[in-house]
Amino acid sequence: MRPHPIRTAPIRAGLALAIAAGLVLSSCGGDDKKDAKGSADTSSTTVPDVVQGSVASYDLAVGPASRFMVGMFNEAKGPIGFGTAAFSFFFLGENDASGTPQPGPTATATYLPIPGSPTPADTSKPSYLPADQRGVYAANVAFDRPGFWGVAAVVDLDGRQEAKTAFQVLPKHAVPFVGDPAPKSQNLTVTTPGAPPEAIDSRASASTPVPDAELHQTTVAEAVAQKRPVVLVISTPTYCVSRFCGPVTDVVADLAKTYGDRARFIHIEVFKDYKATKLADRLNAAAADWIGTNENVQEPWVFVIGADGKVAARFDNIASRGEIEPLLQKLPPMKA
Repeated sequence: MRPHPIRTAPIRAGLALAIAAGLVLSSCGGDDKKDAKGSADTSSTTVPDVVQGSVASYDLAVGPASRFMVGMFNEAKGPIGFGTAAFSFFFLGENDASGTPQPGPTATATYLPIPGSPTPADTSKPSYLPADQRGVYAANVAFDRPGFWGVAAVVDLDGRQEAKTAFQVLPKHAVPFVGDPAPKSQNLTVTTPGAPPEAIDSRASASTPVPDAELHQTTVAEAVAQKRPVVLVISTPTYCVSRFCGPVTDVVADLAKTYGDRARFIHIEVFKDYKATKLADRLNAAAADWIGTNENVQEPWVFVIGADGKVAARFDNIASRGEIEPLLQKLPPMKA
């Protein structure tokens, strides 16, 4: 995994109701706003030996099954990963999370590490991981009604370990979903006249060339017009809040070296001017085409677009080679 510069990102407002629901539902009595690395307990000098969970999925909505992800961690012992986790879902209410839990779907989730993470000798059972390792448990789940839901994630580690947290399901997706027409974005490329290097890729600057040149050669609009399949990564490797953007962008760049004859590979940088006061002035227009312009903009994303110009697959937050590569292997070599 290539190193990526990290700069301080502004705090992005979350959904207040969802956070409040997470606090109420936490089976450990912990704070759902803490990230997967854990944080110090400000009310005590003793770090609690309890398991907490954090929903890592973006843009959850009613409709066909899609990937649902939860990160699990113990402040005293570290992140939890590998093996499987049992997910149990329950509906809480349309407008808030105060209703009586109503049983929903269940699923067995497998562990999805951040690309480039070290792998332990035994991956068949859940274990505590070093504090700097990240990953989530993921399963395909369908939700039949909008509103507030809860999930209980259970692993067998030093006995039964359970984490509960809440999240919101929207009536429909806000980000292009499988089967939707791909926005015909005019993203910046290395040949766009006057485009600042850092607006093409946040790792670039006046003195640093745009990296991964194979990802910055064409626009989505051009590829769709030519009926070419596309693997599109929308990320900001330098400013990413989750710190998954760099590794996910690396995955797409590495796949481009192997499958460049089967699809166009494109990176859209999220920010055109990271220091601008207004979000609309900070975002690249091409990124906004896909992930919107609200203050809670989330990244990274990877989309696979078919030759028909429609979204064939999408991956939020974490995207691994193992998930994307089989889709590329099914594509025939492109004709000149």
